Amino acid sequence: MAMKYARPELGRGVWAVILLLFFGVSASFAQTAGGPLASLKRLKCTFPLATTGAWKAGVPEAQIRMQEMALEFDEIDTQEASARVIGTSGPAHVTATISAWSLYFMDVGPGYLNTTTVFSQETSPKKLKAVHSRYGYLQMSLGRYVSEPIVSQSYGECAVVE
Repeated sequence: MAMKYARPELGRGVWAVILLLFFGVSASFAQTAGGPLASLKRLKCTFPLATTGAWKAGVPEAQIRMQEMALEFDEIDTQEASARVIGTSGPAHVTATISAWSLYFMDVGPGYLNTTTVFSQETSPKKLKAVHSRYGYLQMSLGRYVSEPIVSQSYGECAVVE
């Protein structure tokens, strides 16, 4: 004999609250044409914590370390998918893409990809959670030295500059 399980039913009031919350959030997000990140023009980012990855004898290893890393993004134009990043290597033009509640900056070159993701979640007023990732590989060998891929991810925040 098969057992029957009672399935809890949501009352009309619960459904009304769920729909109101969903459409209320959607409507306020839509009013800003891409959300609150679409209007950003300049950010100053700091990334005090990093993880780095490497392969030792073919086995992947990760290390966590503290660091002093800063990047600044200006000339942000999500309609044109462009921005300028200023870092340790000077200014460079990057791709800027917005998707729902995240803003992505991408810098692609021969043998590397750098990405910075800024989330629409604040760590404190006017500061947004952010992560910066670097991936690179330049295949070469000099004597017994053989290059390895460079992999790192840094965690921090970006201050909104008005």
